[in-house]
Amino acid sequence: MSARLHTRLTDQPLSLDGAWSFCSDPAAGAVVVFSGTVRGETDGRPVSGLEYEAYAEQAERQLAALAAEVAQRWPARAVWMEHRVGSLAIGEPSVVVAVSTGHRQEAFAAARHGIDALKATVAIWKKEHWADGATHWSGTD
Repeated sequence: MSARLHTRLTDQPLSLDGAWSFCSDPAAGAVVVFSGTVRGETDGRPVSGLEYEAYAEQAERQLAALAAEVAQRWPARAVWMEHRVGSLAIGEPSVVVAVSTGHRQEAFAAARHGIDALKATVAIWKKEHWADGATHWSGTD
């Protein structure tokens, strides 16, 4: 049986419940749901919010390919990957990666690979808005 895959780039709020429901499976002994959330500081500097931009066509293809890779490398029942674009406030989820497998070790490893590869390879860029009004594109220093 092949894994169910869901990927989406969106300007709408992300649903942890949606990820959990999609990945839940009677054959899965583990469902790992990771949520990357906008925090109020970076390197000790207060942040007022984040903005994400993406090359949408490329990012959507990359997300789909990454979800398929995760499902191929691990015995996944389901893989869910969503990332926000647009302006986000402190506390909002910016990315959700979820994986279900038969056992927890596989689910943790697959989810960890999924988020790490997403951050490193998908055409999405983060702009930090500092509390003092300045802005900074992450990864440009």
